[in-house]
Amino acid sequence: MSIAFSWQGLPQYAARQLRPAIARLGQPCAVIGTRPAVPIQGMEAALGQPIHWVEGVQVVRWSDLGLAVPKVFFQAGWSCPAFNALGDEVRAAGGKVCLLMDNDWRGDLRQWFGGPWFRLARKRKFAAVLVPGRSGRRLARWYGFADAEIYEGLYGADPAVFYDGPPLAARPKRILFVGQYIERKDCRGLAAAFTSVADQLPEWELHLYGSGPLQDEIPAHPRVRVHGFVQPTELGGLYRSARIFALPSFSEAWGLVVHEAALSGCQLLLSAAIGSRHDFADQKNAAEFPAGNHPAMAQALLRLASADGDALGRAQAESRGRAATHGPAIFADRVAAIVRKLS
Repeated sequence: MSIAFSWQGLPQYAARQLRPAIARLGQPCAVIGTRPAVPIQGMEAALGQPIHWVEGVQVVRWSDLGLAVPKVFFQAGWSCPAFNALGDEVRAAGGKVCLLMDNDWRGDLRQWFGGPWFRLARKRKFAAVLVPGRSGRRLARWYGFADAEIYEGLYGADPAVFYDGPPLAARPKRILFVGQYIERKDCRGLAAAFTSVADQLPEWELHLYGSGPLQDEIPAHPRVRVHGFVQPTELGGLYRSARIFALPSFSEAWGLVVHEAALSGCQLLLSAAIGSRHDFADQKNAAEFPAGNHPAMAQALLRLASADGDALGRAQAESRGRAATHGPAIFADRVAAIVRKLS
C-alpha cells in the first residue's frame, strides 16, 4: 500500500469520510486508528475494510502492523507517539507526510509562543496540512505553512445521515444539545440559561443527548430533558426535529456537531469559542455569545426563539448553504489533491 491514514479516537464520521476518499484514490489504503472513548457500532462496516487499531502511547513500526511503508501518510496530529513513529519511518524511506490538524486559531499565549516552536521543531516534518476550516487555516499559517500547503475540509458530517428536515416553523419548539457531559461543554450552563428564561418560552423544551460525569448534575426543570448517548445513525432524526442547536463550550477546536446541525437546517446557538462558527454561522442563522456568559447565552436564545416564519426560512437556507462546504465528497477532493501534490 502506498497511501495510509491515521486517526486519533477514530469516530464513525471519519470512517464515512475515509471510505469515499479511498474509493476516489482507486487503490488499497491502510487505516490506522486509536479507539474512540465511546464505543461506536459498525465502524469497520462504515469504512468498508478492516482497521489497524493501535495504542497511541506506544511506539509502532509499519512492520508491526504487517504493512509496507507507504509513500504518502496522513498523520493525525503531532502528539501521538504511535503516529509520530510511523511518520518518522515514512520520511526516512523518502515518503511524504501530510499533517491532519484540528486545532483552531485562538490567539492565546500558548499559540503565540507555540508558533515559533512548531516552525523550528515540527514544520519540516510535514509537506502539507489538512485542517477543518478557516480558523485552522489561520493557525496553520502562523505555524509556518504556506497557503499552497494548506487544505481545508478535514472534518465533515455525512449528508446521507444528516440532511434537511421539515421547515423550521413546522418543527417542535425544541433546543438540542449533543455532546459529552463534561465541564468544557458547559452543558450545565446551557440548562441554567434556558431555565432562567423558560417563563418567556412556555412552549419550548431543551433536550440534551450525550454521556459523561456531569449527566446527573444538569439543573432540573420540567422542560429540560437529559438523555443518554445515542449512536450516530440515530442522531439525524433528532436534529431534524429541533429548531435550535446549542453548543456553549468553553473551548471547541472545531465542532463537528455544528456541521451536523447546519446540514439539518437548524438555527445555531454558539459560544464564541466554537471553531466551526467561522464556517457555518452568521447573523442570518445563528446567535453567538461569550463562552461562560450565561445571561448573554439566555438573551441569544431568546433572539433565536423569537424569529418569525420568514426569518426561520432564511436561517434554514443559510445553514444548509454553508454546510455544503464540508463533507465526505469535499474530504475526498482534498485528499486526492494532496496525494497528487505529494506523490
